[in-house]
Amino acid sequence: MTPRVEELLHQGEYEQAYEILIAAAEKRRLSKSKAAAALIDLAEFYSLYGEAETQAWRNALLQAESRWRAAASLPLFRALGYELAALRGEVADRPQMEDARGRFHLAQAQYYRADFPLVLELLTDVEGLPLFLQVRAHALRARALENLGRLPEAAASHARAAAVATAKEKLWSLLDAAALWLEAAAAIQARRALDEAEGLLRLGEMSERATFHYLLARCELQEGNPGLAGEQIARAEGFEAAGGGLTHTTAMLRAQVHSQLGQLRHARAAYREAERRAGSSDLPFIWHEWGLAELDAGGLLEAQAQLSKAASSPEYPHHAHALADLAEAYYRIGNGRKAEELALESLQSGQPATAHLLLGNRAYDAGELQEALAHYRAAAAIASEGDRDWVTANEMIVDTLAQLGFPDPEEAIELADRVLPYLARADEWFTTVRDHAERARQLARKNRLLN
Repeated sequence: MTPRVEELLHQGEYEQAYEILIAAAEKRRLSKSKAAAALIDLAEFYSLYGEAETQAWRNALLQAESRWRAAASLPLFRALGYELAALRGEVADRPQMEDARGRFHLAQAQYYRADFPLVLELLTDVEGLPLFLQVRAHALRARALENLGRLPEAAASHARAAAVATAKEKLWSLLDAAALWLEAAAAIQARRALDEAEGLLRLGEMSERATFHYLLARCELQEGNPGLAGEQIARAEGFEAAGGGLTHTTAMLRAQVHSQLGQLRHARAAYREAERRAGSSDLPFIWHEWGLAELDAGGLLEAQAQLSKAASSPEYPHHAHALADLAEAYYRIGNGRKAEELALESLQSGQPATAHLLLGNRAYDAGELQEALAHYRAAAAIASEGDRDWVTANEMIVDTLAQLGFPDPEEAIELADRVLPYLARADEWFTTVRDHAERARQLARKNRLLN
């Protein structure tokens, strides 16, 4: 592509860029090689639209090869052909590519093939791309990282895309970065991205404005400001109503606000509203979150009802976790046998830490402390440091080691020191873990003196 076309694409002037590319592709009296190059440029333009323009993309490549047979050996032609095959689900041999532009299109192909590690491996020379492709490469890298569960890195990659992007694409990248910072529980970074996005909202549609206020509401909620979160949700729903219509996600966030305020009746009404707005594929997500909110509030029968619906949806991506959470509901109700059965079923579907915690608690209650310890250690290994399951697992490991008489005092001390910073001093577990650690230290000192 010419620098002029690349700059137009970077500025988001797609129609002008398209007119120039079409004019070049239809120009008469071009040499065969130049005519083919113009058609390959047009094919690359169509590739930016993905599935929506596959036929035009394919036709441009076919015309390029018909104008000049040697076009099929050019790196960009081969890379675009491979990307198109990947998008269409066709089997093709991946060409070797040193050129940064070609590697970008190969990376996009591997994303379509869900080979996310290879996407990252191919995107090694982002700065060597023209600016309009740099934006896409950073965003592509972010999506691959997100699929690999590396959320802070994914958010940072969207932020790098925003640093290069202009106009609406800058706004989109900032909103994507903020969303992933929130998923990574990094509200401060999310707010920074939203502060920058706010100055670009004038360029956005109603949907982008709704998203902005929805994400700001999530920031407020993470920062412990449910009242301010409620105000932002009302603004988000106002923009939704003026645009494409109300979504279930804003209703779910409103339910979370009511739950944080202890307004269980209003939270239930918001979850019912989310059900009405959602499509069938979204319903298990609502039931699962609703059930967890009921568990936290002590509404055990309602929790059981909602989690049962989520756990009865085998296509639900978090099916194993729904089974484990349903097991927790049965355990709290007092049906330990059913809880254990569901936890074991959950472990057959996946490895949620919650299932190991429940089985650990069942073993602990029965006095089978070694078995309990094994489950608590498994839960701690699966969970991410700092999250609720990780904290609970480590609390129970320290407590179980105490019940066993501290067979390894140093382990108990190390685990206690790791988990205490995550506990509020008013939490009764803070005192329990601290006291266990002190007894372990006394025992460790005694053992050292005896040796």
